[in-house]
Amino acid sequence: MAHDRFTHPFLRRDAWGAMLLALALAGCSPSTDVGVSSGLPEGRSVAQLDARGGAQSAPSADIDPFPGRDRVAANELFAALSREAERLAASQGVRDEYRRLMQAHDLAEDDALFADYLRIRIAFEATRAGGLWGLRWRVTDQLPQSDQIWSQWDAFEAPASADMPPTTAIAECDELSALFAVVARGMGLSPRSSVGLFWPTGNHAVAVWTIVPSRVRSRVPANAPGRSGNARAEVRIVVPTSQVFLDGAQSLGTSAFDPWTQAKVFPYARRDVADDRLLPASLARYFVRQVRRHAGDPQGLLQTARNRREYDQRVTARYAGEDRR
Repeated sequence: MAHDRFTHPFLRRDAWGAMLLALALAGCSPSTDVGVSSGLPEGRSVAQLDARGGAQSAPSADIDPFPGRDRVAANELFAALSREAERLAASQGVRDEYRRLMQAHDLAEDDALFADYLRIRIAFEATRAGGLWGLRWRVTDQLPQSDQIWSQWDAFEAPASADMPPTTAIAECDELSALFAVVARGMGLSPRSSVGLFWPTGNHAVAVWTIVPSRVRSRVPANAPGRSGNARAEVRIVVPTSQVFLDGAQSLGTSAFDPWTQAKVFPYARRDVADDRLLPASLARYFVRQVRRHAGDPQGLLQTARNRREYDQRVTARYAGEDRR
């Protein structure tokens, strides 16, 4: 994707200072006492949460989803994630967040839509920049598809220590959005739901979850400003796969971008990864365990941890001599 390197907030000469200021304003202080300054549980860092489990960690968090395996196929990873979605359905906090999102878009609740939400939630929190799977945003000028991410994961080598590196792959906004779509679709969505790419500006992409309502809605959702009284055949929910052009508080369902500025959001139907493509089992285990430990955390905690992970990724990259522009 072509980016305006003079106006992009992360690519100006003062980018580092601007990023630190943005993170601080978002409640992500660079203080070493992360548990107090970032809103995480007192005395615990993001790395500690990732290693030991989140605020609502399940007792089975460390059970090996792929015992005895050196490599895991992509469809096996998707199937394991789908099972985690089914477990997540028991969380009252997750169901409450689902209800608030549905109410915001005047959608009637039903079991099929809740199942879709669980898969959207997992795919979003896993694949977003700074999310559970350690993806880091950086301009790559690659095509808007996730092929290069899968290639980076193919070459991943597990560290000798138990701790995973802060970054498992590097990608920019449209690649992240394509990956989100591939993972959400891989877990299985109902025919009423689809996911696609949305360009709120000419040089930036996020994803959109499009829903065909089960009933005629009485009003247009709040994310369609200026269109009151015009009934629509679908609902569009913005999925911000990075925080580019957004503050650190924006998450699933943000109204900061209007998805109706794009006439059509086409379902992302490209097969970026074959079902039988093999990934390192160490990485697949980490992905499933991260979801198992954290996908049920409150949205506020997930967002704060995401912001801190991205900060840590950028600090690590800077000290390693990367991202020098």
